[in-house]
Amino acid sequence: MDKRFSLFIVVVLGSVAAMLGIPGLRAFLLGFARPEPSRIVASETGSLTGSLSQRLQSGNLERLKQTRKCPRCNLSGVDFSGLDLSRVDLREANLTAAKFDNTKLINAQLTRSNLTDASLQSANLQGADLQGAVLNRTNFRNAQMMHATLEKADLQQATLTGAEMRAANLTDSQMERANLRQTSLYGALLSRANLAIADLSDSDLRYANFLDANLQGANLSNAQLEFAIMPNGSTYQGTVPY
Repeated sequence: MDKRFSLFIVVVLGSVAAMLGIPGLRAFLLGFARPEPSRIVASETGSLTGSLSQRLQSGNLERLKQTRKCPRCNLSGVDFSGLDLSRVDLREANLTAAKFDNTKLINAQLTRSNLTDASLQSANLQGADLQGAVLNRTNFRNAQMMHATLEKADLQQATLTGAEMRAANLTDSQMERANLRQTSLYGALLSRANLAIADLSDSDLRYANFLDANLQGANLSNAQLEFAIMPNGSTYQGTVPY
């Protein structure tokens, strides 16, 4: 039946119902004539979806699935745990509070992405590019980050306990108050990095380059520093010259 004809019938019946004093029938018919509003559906995590921003996010997820590229996308709060996202392109994406626990992000492009409060526990980020990324309070506990690029990244108060960061590039990074306890930074580049009040205790810092880095108040107890280059350019000789 033609939609316009159906609407005409409904309106006519509603008018007749009003004249006959049947308000309930009129309300029902007029309600039937209105388009149904967008439904809000509960996701598996219990959160509500259906708003414009959430529908856009759903579209971004589909785009990422189909192309493995979604630069500048809003994917905040999404759970990617356990997925293989190797070589994915998420440059400048909003990934705040997202979950990447046990996720493969090998050689992923995360340049200038925002991962504030995100969780990447035991994630594999070998060779990943996080240059200029915002990583405030991000959890990288036990993550694999060998040869990762974190140049000029903001890692203030980030958790990197037990992370493997051998030969990672952390030049000019902000790591104030970061937790790097028992972290491997063997041969890592940390020139001009801000490590003020960071916890580097029990870490492997052998052959690391701290030239012009800020180590004021950093905890280096029981850290391995053999052959490391200190902030003043000297090789470690048993003490840390600030």
